[in-house]
Amino acid sequence: MEFVTFLRERRARRAVGSLFIATSFLVGSAVFPTDLHANSEPTVVIAESKLKVPADITEESIEAIDSDFSKVAGPLLRTLFDDQKPSDERATSASTLRDLVANLSAATTEKDSLRRRLQRRVNLIAASIEASQSSVEGSTTSASNLPTAAASTGTWLTTIPNGNSWVGYLHLEDLQKADVSADVLKQVSQNLTPSSTMDDSQKSFTSKPQLQHLKHAVDKAIRRTGFANDTEAAQGEQKYLVETLIASLLSYEHDQLGSYAEEARAAWRSLRNDYPTAASHLRSVVNDNYFNHNLHFVVSEDLLSRLISDYRSESGCIAECIMGAWVTGSQNTNVDLRADIKPSTNRATFDMHVNGSVHSSTVATKSPATIWSQGNNSFWMNKSVFFDGRNVTSTAATFSVSTSSQITGLKTKFDGIPIVRRIVRNIANQKIAESKPQSEALTAQKIRDAALPKFEDEANNQFSTANGTLNKMFASLERRGVAPDSTSARSSNTHMAFSSRTIGLERIGGSLQPPSALIATGAAVQLHESALNNAIDALGFQGRTILEKDVARELESALSDLFQREIKLTDNTPEPVKADGEPEPPTSFVFSKSDPIRVHFDKNQITLVLRAGVLQTGKEEIPEQIITIPIDMSLKGGKVVLEPGKIGIASKEESDRLKQITRANQIRRILSNRLIRRELDGTIDLQAAGDKTLPLTVTMIQLVDGWLSAEMM
Repeated sequence: MEFVTFLRERRARRAVGSLFIATSFLVGSAVFPTDLHANSEPTVVIAESKLKVPADITEESIEAIDSDFSKVAGPLLRTLFDDQKPSDERATSASTLRDLVANLSAATTEKDSLRRRLQRRVNLIAASIEASQSSVEGSTTSASNLPTAAASTGTWLTTIPNGNSWVGYLHLEDLQKADVSADVLKQVSQNLTPSSTMDDSQKSFTSKPQLQHLKHAVDKAIRRTGFANDTEAAQGEQKYLVETLIASLLSYEHDQLGSYAEEARAAWRSLRNDYPTAASHLRSVVNDNYFNHNLHFVVSEDLLSRLISDYRSESGCIAECIMGAWVTGSQNTNVDLRADIKPSTNRATFDMHVNGSVHSSTVATKSPATIWSQGNNSFWMNKSVFFDGRNVTSTAATFSVSTSSQITGLKTKFDGIPIVRRIVRNIANQKIAESKPQSEALTAQKIRDAALPKFEDEANNQFSTANGTLNKMFASLERRGVAPDSTSARSSNTHMAFSSRTIGLERIGGSLQPPSALIATGAAVQLHESALNNAIDALGFQGRTILEKDVARELESALSDLFQREIKLTDNTPEPVKADGEPEPPTSFVFSKSDPIRVHFDKNQITLVLRAGVLQTGKEEIPEQIITIPIDMSLKGGKVVLEPGKIGIASKEESDRLKQITRANQIRRILSNRLIRRELDGTIDLQAAGDKTLPLTVTMIQLVDGWLSAEMM
């Protein structure tokens, strides 16, 4: 069976369907403003195409990086990706390629990116070969669930306005029969496929989960008609799901389109649920390279200590009655707070250590004696803190103290009487010695009462504030469907690490991240493009028309609202003036209703892809274009340098080459004023304990194979 390429399948359906589908929908209700009366459409032949070597690892692409390697790897890759070749021949090519790739130098960013892409794709195809040949014994779907799906759809349609008109349009009675014809199945599948001739409300209705569930069952029944028995049907369905998963994942890597992600996730769910043996061959490859965490953050103990460290020195007067004596004097208290990261595999753990000292000089008067003394007391507090990826918790602080006092002077009222003087002083010294344990215990208690509650209150208030900020951010992300569905926090003796995955139900995640050095005195962050693209999907740019000059501001506002904190993308630099002094007329971008903004990281370059039309005052409207903006990113002289490259403009539909060139030049002219070389400050000021700020300077930036990695000190 050849691989099914869904993008072409959909285009074929739309092209044929646009000639036949009717749009006689009447206004029926507030819920469905467009009438849902149905019209029959003719069947369409599903086009199939073979699996191809991805464009970025073809022999020609590899030759530009390593010509010698390409000559060896090229033929092997063509064999591996040719599903018409015998499985053992393809498996042999995969094994040989693994050995070749393992020995491929990663001395340059280009070679490192190539090595990672090859490893991922070779392992994926090799696993798919094994999965396709897996036994279907024990699978849960030898027969179609079409009758049940059709009955369920019919029940649902009775609950909505004009829903009954769809019963005949979808042939629901026929679908519940055991001998439903292939022609009916194909007709229903066509009727449930969103078409370019449908308006938005019609597409929205056919995309509802209840109808898509029916379409899934119908399409499965169509595939079932090509097999003689349930066993062959199960084997065919397993192969189809494996091929769909692989084709969708490879297509997503190329374009990062949401439709490919949805297809891949749906195929993977079906494989896991219905064909567990096949899924077991793919699980590690898929989870490691497509459903992995897409954000990693590491902080060193040195940086954490500097962030939370707090040295305080406080002086005060003493004037109080203690054990019947009136005590006056002064004291000085010094407190030093540090962090100590502790090993933990299931949460990030560190201790807050407080070293404190209290030095006092006092005069105690209780007739007939006056006593001068010096106190040198030390105390320690320790509080263990835990972060599980979502919340900060802590233990109650422990407290210990060591007291030490020394008598530096003694005077009595009887010092002027020679005989009595000695007796009275001896009695006074004896009383001092007897009361010393009690006195030091009282001193220890006073230090504890003064230090411990204050430490607990300040620490717990900070944790409460941090949790409030985190909860507010996570709530905002959850409302938009982009909250992390998996988080991981852990720590070693010297570093704390946090990872998260944001993929939801219909998105793709990260791959294995590039190796990163453990910065002894700073931090490192690794962001996968999928995390950023998934967040962008939640910003609400789909289908919007936004003035070109307001796009950056709209992004700032949307990101700030999403993450519940101020985010700045611009530095308020005045807009450059054209050399001829003639500004462009007001321009708006009409963003696509799907995948309006995409970002790709590779070869130390950010590639920004906009899918948008252009409205410019006094000029012809430009339909939706694919605008590709490459931006080199580097670190020079402590500055983060952004250097835009040549803007690419492509149209999905325009066949008039001259008209397209004119449109492309117009768009480049619009964007050229804003896309200029920029140097950004490479230092970030972090808010540390108290009112202090801690400068953190970027020392390394690397963009490779979908990952942006940065190290800061």
